[in-house]
Amino acid sequence: MSLDILICTIDHGIDSVPGVLLKPVEGVRYVVSMQYTDEKYLNSIPQGLKSREDVRIITMEGSGLTRNRNNALAASDADIVMIADDDERLSSTAVEIIRHTYNEHPDVDIALFRLNNIDDQPFKDYPDAEQLEYREACRQGYYPSSLEITMRGKVIREGLRFNKQFGLGSLFPCGEEDILIYDALLKNHNVMLFNKVIAQTIAGSTGSKFLTDSNVQRAKGAVFRYCFGKWNAIWRITKEACFYLIHKGRNPFPLFHNMMKGFKQVKHLLP
Repeated sequence: MSLDILICTIDHGIDSVPGVLLKPVEGVRYVVSMQYTDEKYLNSIPQGLKSREDVRIITMEGSGLTRNRNNALAASDADIVMIADDDERLSSTAVEIIRHTYNEHPDVDIALFRLNNIDDQPFKDYPDAEQLEYREACRQGYYPSSLEITMRGKVIREGLRFNKQFGLGSLFPCGEEDILIYDALLKNHNVMLFNKVIAQTIAGSTGSKFLTDSNVQRAKGAVFRYCFGKWNAIWRITKEACFYLIHKGRNPFPLFHNMMKGFKQVKHLLP
């Protein structure tokens, strides 16, 4: 079972990519999609990447994380793909875990796994169950992060992509994972969360900036509208604003206003 690990980076981030790679494993390839804002960065690709036979480097001018991820997805022809970044450190057992999971669960199209932070503690709160259907995991407070996502290659070949209006450098700076999984569910793909750690990350979640970044607030309102429908989204937006009033002592009106702004902006993007 072949596996492509899709690593997205931009400009000098290419210097960090060698630290992501594991020792060569049969059937495992790294697809490095490098965006650049100046051609000078193309001259700084580490020799350690160029010399690896299991590394394929593709480049694209410009920025936008979702564009970059879709570029990597389009370049893959493996049985399974794993989403990765240049600040990630893969578990030594990641490949074995991913392959074993898909072999044991032939009905699963998208498998979500767990991350740890650099201190080897859980990256965020996860449900305790060994495995959960995605909707049930969300009911228990789970939300997806890009680096947790793996999927069968057939899902990509059937057309699933990240929505280019969500993600860093786009109209909405986060929420692209929620939208991707929702679009997958619309296509009747089976999505499961597994209680297995595949990597460490030093990155913080863009969504963690919710209270300080109005654009993140807009994105949350847009995600609610896209994934839950008009009236359910309004209820969730109201509930979210009230939560921060009650538990954080924050003025709910700016939060509500900004989320509703995203609610309105996403209207033309609805599936």
